[in-house]
Amino acid sequence: MMKRMTLLAKKDGMAISDFRAYWAGPHAKLALGMDGISKYTHNRVEKVIWASGCAPAFNVDGIVELFFADAEAMRLAQVSTVGKKFIPADEPLFLKGWTLCVVDVQGEEPDGEFVKVLIPFHGQAEVRSTLWSELARVADTTGTRVALNWTASTAKRERLWSEPSPPSGFVTAWFENVAKAHEAFEPESELRSVIERRTTDGVAYLIDQLRIK
Repeated sequence: MMKRMTLLAKKDGMAISDFRAYWAGPHAKLALGMDGISKYTHNRVEKVIWASGCAPAFNVDGIVELFFADAEAMRLAQVSTVGKKFIPADEPLFLKGWTLCVVDVQGEEPDGEFVKVLIPFHGQAEVRSTLWSELARVADTTGTRVALNWTASTAKRERLWSEPSPPSGFVTAWFENVAKAHEAFEPESELRSVIERRTTDGVAYLIDQLRIK
């Protein structure tokens, strides 16, 4: 399975409600014209519940997750007329920023309904194994569901702004409710401690998830 995670920043002056409506409406319908998409999720940022710096290191209003069966299916989608021409032409209608990360995934999305938090971060490749083992330990001791998405490659759009330093990876965490999501980023939290110790510039976004496919 191949996975793309794309950071989106809405067009300047556009209301968040209009951004979400266009993203989930005309743009999503256009994107579904690409062959090979196995799963398509909109992660709409509700709020920042924690940031390791004085201000969030990323400019994010939403994060797209696109899944493909394999690398060839992803490549064919990208070079199709929809992926190569129609999607890039449509994006400036509702976006200011677009930063794509192709990621390697450790961990699985749980079944059922959970509160989702996405944490993009910067970190060195050599911490990946240690970070994952410590996240897995936190999951075992606290019951938190976690996954680690490590960035393998990045891309940007010529007509759009992009993150000057794309995320090295994303931690995904799932919780029983919003209160537990907030608790997980209190100063004494084990999950927060692991992320702070092994990464920099982490930002925890509370997500309103919309499954498109």
